[in-house]
Amino acid sequence: MSVGHPTDYPNSSYCNKYLDDQQFIGFKFQDDGYVTMMSEDWSLGVFNWPNCKGFQNKPTDHYMRPFQLRVEGHRWMSKDLKTTVHKKSCHETFYHQIEYLKDFIDKYPDKPKFSLTWMSYLAHDDTNALYHTDDYFYQFFKNYKEKLSNSYLFIMGDHGNRFSNMRHTTVGEVEDNNPFLFFSLPQNIREDGKMMTQVRKNSKELITHYDLYATLSDIVNPENPRIPNPLIRGSSILKELSQPRTCDRLWIPFEYCSCQMRKTRLPKNSPVGIEAAEVMIKEMNRILEGEPDTKDKCAKLTLDKSEVGVERFEEQSKTKMYKVTYNTKPGNGQFWGYMTQNPADGDQLRILSERFPRMNRYAEQAECASKAKYAAYCYCKNLLKESTSTLMSTTALPNNITIQTVTDSNATAEIETEETSELSTSSIRPKRMSPKP
Repeated sequence: MSVGHPTDYPNSSYCNKYLDDQQFIGFKFQDDGYVTMMSEDWSLGVFNWPNCKGFQNKPTDHYMRPFQLRVEGHRWMSKDLKTTVHKKSCHETFYHQIEYLKDFIDKYPDKPKFSLTWMSYLAHDDTNALYHTDDYFYQFFKNYKEKLSNSYLFIMGDHGNRFSNMRHTTVGEVEDNNPFLFFSLPQNIREDGKMMTQVRKNSKELITHYDLYATLSDIVNPENPRIPNPLIRGSSILKELSQPRTCDRLWIPFEYCSCQMRKTRLPKNSPVGIEAAEVMIKEMNRILEGEPDTKDKCAKLTLDKSEVGVERFEEQSKTKMYKVTYNTKPGNGQFWGYMTQNPADGDQLRILSERFPRMNRYAEQAECASKAKYAAYCYCKNLLKESTSTLMSTTALPNNITIQTVTDSNATAEIETEETSELSTSSIRPKRMSPKP
């Protein structure tokens, strides 16, 4: 059993410098004479989340980011423009992206093209949101069937649903780490029986995003690439895949491995679970205190000892391994992580997870640090102050009579809509009123 591999792009390195000299796959297609295009429905998307520099110069010939920056405005959302572009026009965010893609395809009928169209808002917060796009996408693929007949088409996600009650099920856990992937080949390659046999065989294997990058690199072959020797972790889906297809061999971190392993559920709130959860929360607090974007903004977290679940993996060595699910206070944050325990190390619990994924929504709770790397851990201190704005005073009277007086310093409340890095929510916030004379 492997304890995983470090990422090639840790947050501390990739986020604080521009990516213009990195091996973005679009560069390789540009170097081979392709016209390139990239669009997203959120300016803090693939290359800029959580608050990263991204590209200094536009990475593709056609780039939709300026449009997104204008719509979203400098302070987060230019609400008037956003309302006009989307709601008043009865258009959702994907509409502008697909129309942009149509224009791109039509503009260059006789040139090789590469496009990356990434939709975050489409179903990130609600899996049911996919269904009301069915007809629009059906019409697009129907109308562009001929123009796409000589194309490699990838329809994919980066992860499954991370929130809602579904995520707490076994199926939800599998879906989180095993996103959708659909792959269509050009018509002439579909007529190649040998290649199609190999591709169908590969479709039954464990596939990673490393393999997708290797596949795209296999499709294009520029004579003078700007990055001559890119790092390739995966194998092309168009060819025979390297074996064995295990998480360890494929550089999949242990916490994201979809392979089924035998586990035993320990009694709720077991001592080892509480101890492990305390260790993880201590690390979370250390991170919050050490990061500039969260320091002095986020409350110190403590463990809700009534909600600790532990699963122990079947022992394959002397080292014990646990998956621990726990809740934090304040805010009732729901997290999980992996711990190890080795007798040679005095049975000391050690953290295996690189970070602790959150299983419930947190945007409103982390509003003060919405663009921070570890916003999911944050419960804003100002919310603690708001929760104590209702003051209770106690007055003692004779004969053991006590009068409790509730003083609400906020006379009225208003509804306001806040857009944050994870989702759009409506919240009731107190509206400060001037004191009465």
